Amino acid sequence: MAKRLIINDFIHPEDSKDFIRFFDQNEHLIGDGRDFHADKTINWHLINDLKVRDLLKYYARKAIMFIDHHFHTKTTMYQNMRLVRWSKGMLMKPHIDKQHQYEDTMDYSSLMYLNDDYEGGELFFVDSAGKEDVYRMPAFSAMLFESGKENLHGVKEVLKGKRYTIPSFYNEKKKGK
Repeated sequence: MAKRLIINDFIHPEDSKDFIRFFDQNEHLIGDGRDFHADKTINWHLINDLKVRDLLKYYARKAIMFIDHHFHTKTTMYQNMRLVRWSKGMLMKPHIDKQHQYEDTMDYSSLMYLNDDYEGGELFFVDSAGKEDVYRMPAFSAMLFESGKENLHGVKEVLKGKRYTIPSFYNEKKKGK
């Protein structure tokens, strides 16, 4: 069985408000090179607010500490974090984060939840028998998991409201580094 870690109260509520406020005030920055992120993502290189960048770095370091402890490893950031807003009708079909066609090499993933005042949008994992484990994540929580085929996952359709998340990815440090 794939290991996953849920952490409640991972994000401070005031920080969550700052992330959501930044996103809503900067909708013009939405875009991504991958079609399945294109209408909902603000990437790191477009985030010019230093407070938001510092908060993202803080939560990346916090996630690293939990990943290292829970998975008995040592990790570093795979890529800079981004902000994601899921609007009504958006969903993500089952996928793995470590997608070889994009030359992804991440070992661990995290999803941080900024709010829970929406309907639908549940995170789900699919096991090898096709059984779904569905999670309705509370605001300010985080889900940490391995990025490979052991964690095929997706997002159910958002039915009402907006779902704000911060996905992030991490690599195991190589020996001697």
